[in-house]
Amino acid sequence: MISSLLLGFSHLTLAECSDIDAKLSADSAAQVYVNGLAATNRVAAQSAVTFKRALIIKKHLPSKRKEVASYIEAGNLYYTVYSLVNSQCIASTIKSTNGKH
Repeated sequence: MISSLLLGFSHLTLAECSDIDAKLSADSAAQVYVNGLAATNRVAAQSAVTFKRALIIKKHLPSKRKEVASYIEAGNLYYTVYSLVNSQCIASTIKSTNGKH
């Protein structure tokens, strides 16, 4: 009885955001972040777009969070923005590079 009860609960895990959804969420958060950088630096507002597919750098096993690198182009500058994506596919920016030509 107890063994069947334990087997029933052994496969329960936290829901995890899929890799594709994590990349899309991180890319959209990175575009918003880079557009905000342009506004604070008083640079002409230009639409930020991805120039390379996002990469999942690391998967944090206990918390099911993923660290994702997004590659964003705004004007003539290129940025790499790192985000943490939680199990509900909500991305939060943790760091970014300075814009490079």
